[in-house]
Amino acid sequence: MAKRRAAWMCAAWTLTAGGCTTLVGLDDGYHLVDGAGGEAGAGAGGGEVVVPTDVELIDDMEDGDSAIDEAGGRVGYWYSFNDGTGTQTPPVYSEENPVGFIPEALAEPRGESTMAMHTFGSGFTEWGAGFGFALNGPDGGLLAYDASAYSGIVFWAKLGDAGAATTMKVNITDKTSDPAGGICDESGEDVANPCFDDWSSTARLGTAWAPVVIPFEEFARGGGGAEPIDLTGLFAIEFGFTEGEDFDVYIDDVGFYK
Repeated sequence: MAKRRAAWMCAAWTLTAGGCTTLVGLDDGYHLVDGAGGEAGAGAGGGEVVVPTDVELIDDMEDGDSAIDEAGGRVGYWYSFNDGTGTQTPPVYSEENPVGFIPEALAEPRGESTMAMHTFGSGFTEWGAGFGFALNGPDGGLLAYDASAYSGIVFWAKLGDAGAATTMKVNITDKTSDPAGGICDESGEDVANPCFDDWSSTARLGTAWAPVVIPFEEFARGGGGAEPIDLTGLFAIEFGFTEGEDFDVYIDDVGFYK
């Protein structure tokens, strides 16, 4: 697992040398709430979910590239990762597979939304696979992002294949869990402070598009501990599946809410 983010930053910047584009004329919350702020939906987390009205969009995917929207001090790129034992589409970037992780056109648009991130795969036997994006990765680096102005994250999700895994891990990497923070132990010797023990929550997936709203207070580290997440030092948001799971998921309109 420690190798999962080793090459994606350089690859993302190489593949998107032209920079990111910005949609003109759309309210940041438009796609997220389908034009009606505060509407209730069938939540992927179970039960009814009310989509927040005060949302700051991270990426709506409509520009078709791998870059998140350059706003709010954020700059980053989508990437896929896995343990190398199975197959995943889009594949992890490498010299042999120089393929970027870009949005896919939806066969049936979700309202005004015509593109979304899509990944599917199977056969992983070690720790699994996933995808995500950096929040502050200028010039191929990885810097902490201050998300203390927000209360949580929101996005839309659905299954691509009804037979795929119906739960998905939603992880936040930060300065306490990522080696870039210089705090955790990457060697594995310090069991009380290991790297890649990310802040995690779980989202339920169905065959229809549904909003997922996760307050930061619902994220917890696998190793336990009572300390809250330090929102001033976030690195990335990731979506993942464990070993043995067949997965096929679409993600659209990711944002922070206040």
